[in-house]
Amino acid sequence: MKNEKGAASGNRFHRKSYFGPIFLITIGLVFLAKNLGLIPGEGWGTIWRLWPILLIIGGIDDLFRREGVAWPVLMIGIGGLLLYNYFGPGSWFSWTQILQLWPVLIIAVGIDIFFRGQTGWQSLVGIFLSVVLIGAAVMLAVQGVQVPANYLSVEETYLSSVNSASVDLSLDVGEFILGAEPGKGDLISCSVTPTDVLDELDQDGDSAAYELRSTKPAFFPHTARWELEITPELPIDLSVDNSVGEMRLDLYDLELDSLYINQGVGRMVVNLPGDVSEDVTIKQGVGVIEVEIPEDVRILVDAQNGLTRVDFPADFELDDGFYSSPGASETNADLLIVVEQGVGLVTFKYPR
Repeated sequence: MKNEKGAASGNRFHRKSYFGPIFLITIGLVFLAKNLGLIPGEGWGTIWRLWPILLIIGGIDDLFRREGVAWPVLMIGIGGLLLYNYFGPGSWFSWTQILQLWPVLIIAVGIDIFFRGQTGWQSLVGIFLSVVLIGAAVMLAVQGVQVPANYLSVEETYLSSVNSASVDLSLDVGEFILGAEPGKGDLISCSVTPTDVLDELDQDGDSAAYELRSTKPAFFPHTARWELEITPELPIDLSVDNSVGEMRLDLYDLELDSLYINQGVGRMVVNLPGDVSEDVTIKQGVGVIEVEIPEDVRILVDAQNGLTRVDFPADFELDDGFYSSPGASETNADLLIVVEQGVGLVTFKYPR
């Protein structure tokens, strides 16, 4: 009797994990769907993009084992969003708005502590509260909440002797908007918040070097916002860096000698000009990249990606490791783009 009670007690506190069986069943279904042509795409790349299913399986397993309620639901929700970004029509949430919802994690911990190990209707209440919490957070992220902030205006004028420039822009966290056509004679004009920035212009002979970077991260990252315009009158070596947030770079009217873009986590939208003297390099750790490429330009793309879905216009072809537009090759390409991403979605498209 004692052993039976002990075994019953042990079973109550050490519930069997369903992760392994669910994982095997899911893998089997994925391969079956692939063999039957139900999963779009070619090769292992498409299958690897299904890795967010592991988050969903882990969340379901924790729910069965009653290892809390909020965290499992959160894992399932994140897995679903990542799958949407891989296989859905596009990205619809804002990373900068998500940043301001970090207190949701604290609330989730509280719900987990309160309902951990509960059964019956109490467990259902915990799951319901978790779904409502995460659903409300997603709605706020989509709609956005505007927060007032103080802005600093910056203008830098270049000398008449200058005929080329390098521009280095670095925002730690926040929203980054870049376009062309500042005031006449200005190398750059911008409005930035927070106001803790380094602003330096060095002009030597026929060249200029400009640097603008954050010196202190924003206390509330979602309030950080840079709006910049660069002259289209000079050839520019442009470098843009942002750790976490959103980047919207309208570079179509700029004359670029080189372009380097780097982002840790977030969403990036880039409109490229038709001619860049050197390679275009776009790097991102996790997130979404949308690149608008000019038509009637021979383009070669070297996509060096991990768990990433890459979409191209229908007329692009894959040849010897490069994606190429009609008539483009390694020897005659007008524009070479190197894109590196760890996890996420990359989309190349023509202007509408």
